[in-house]
Amino acid sequence: MLTVNKQQTDHRLEVELNGTIEENVNLDQLIGPFEGELIVKCRGITRINSVGVKTWMRYFQNIKAQGKIFKFIDCSHPIIEQLNMISNFACGGEVVSVLLPFSCLKCQSEFIASSKTSDLKANHLKIPAVKCEKPECAAQFDDDPEEYLYFLEE
Repeated sequence: MLTVNKQQTDHRLEVELNGTIEENVNLDQLIGPFEGELIVKCRGITRINSVGVKTWMRYFQNIKAQGKIFKFIDCSHPIIEQLNMISNFACGGEVVSVLLPFSCLKCQSEFIASSKTSDLKANHLKIPAVKCEKPECAAQFDDDPEEYLYFLEE
């Protein structure tokens, strides 16, 4: 099930997507018409199946064909997986930021940090240093950077 929280301003619609994108999701109905640009916050997307991928691409390709600008913020792991597997998954939208998984070997905590894709590209896809919440701990990136950020390679 997917829930959408919306906030319309004069020049853009911000939508926060939470849950799963599956066969029962209708993005046209959930997001609705909007003026200006569309900001899609993807932090809360926990899963997307193959039918959900088709739904996603159909919706965003239609928006692109209308000449509308759209951006993706805080892309979660399921969205990053699709960006890496499907070359046009962003459908012409800008991926502004991604969520990066980290873990701490000492306290065993796992957490995510947001990073702008422009910063990652400027630093040749080097993962930024992130500290664990506990001062005596150190965090490390919890994936293969080359695979995780493959979609950003040019």
